[in-house]
Amino acid sequence: MDCLAAPGEEERKDVRGTTRLVGVGLLALWMAAAPLAAHAESPAKEFGMGAATVVANLVYGPVKLVYALCGGLVASMAYAFSGGDEEVARPIVDASLRGDYFVTTNHLRGKEDLEFIGRRPALRRLQDDGGWGAPSDDPPPDDPGF
Repeated sequence: MDCLAAPGEEERKDVRGTTRLVGVGLLALWMAAAPLAAHAESPAKEFGMGAATVVANLVYGPVKLVYALCGGLVASMAYAFSGGDEEVARPIVDASLRGDYFVTTNHLRGKEDLEFIGRRPALRRLQDDGGWGAPSDDPPPDDPGF
């Protein structure tokens, strides 16, 4: 410590140095976050999309669960009454148990399709690739499910 320094001057230097460091850190953080903020939507829009997603799930979720439960029961009965034939129960299981159980913001924005009635994975790939005539690396399914 400097003997000629006035009392309290050392503390003021520490405060000024700390203030500068915090200022430089905040500036660096602001500059790093600026490109991200340019791509983000407004906070009000994001809040609105989140609220809409919650409300949509309050309606959609229970309806999908009841549909899946009923489909599982019907598929079980179809399996039992057909003498254990899986090909009878499979389309019922695929339609009722597959699909989306939750609505996301991507569904509401139209970036993803909301799939209430499920499809087999092979049929989903065919439809996503543009249909039956679209070129695909995967072999065609043995049973298209018609």
